[in-house]
Amino acid sequence: MLQVHQAPSKSWWPALSAMGVAAVAAYAVVSWILQIQSINAPASAVPVVTHAKAGHSSAQAGSDLSRQVASALGAAKSAASGSAKLDQAEHQWNLLGVVAGASGKGSALLGVDGQAPKAYLPGQTVAPGWVLHSVGHRLARLAPSLQDTPTVTLELPK
Repeated sequence: MLQVHQAPSKSWWPALSAMGVAAVAAYAVVSWILQIQSINAPASAVPVVTHAKAGHSSAQAGSDLSRQVASALGAAKSAASGSAKLDQAEHQWNLLGVVAGASGKGSALLGVDGQAPKAYLPGQTVAPGWVLHSVGHRLARLAPSLQDTPTVTLELPK
């Protein structure tokens, strides 16, 4: 007599498991390759902004630098702070808007001496001898250089 045997039904679990293991292995290989490549890449450096003033000799620039270092270490301000007060009176500042995050990053919309307003980022030169030091909620601080303490604070009206 003829007997008919039914073949057992094939399960898809082994194939699915093999495909999952292959995917995890491929992911591991790609991540290792990317990590090895990132080791060889140079570390990104924070840009340092320095501005040389027109008409300054190298000796005068050196004395300016030593005065800034002395100021940073707590020395009393010399006659240079008096010239900063005179420069402040020479410019007419007009703060029109501020975009600032909680981290202090942002920009300020400033008009200087009646010119059309421009957007400035902290560290950019606003006028000769003045940089935007920092921005805050509804205010912008200006200083003679980024390393100096802010001497001018502009605030938006409420």
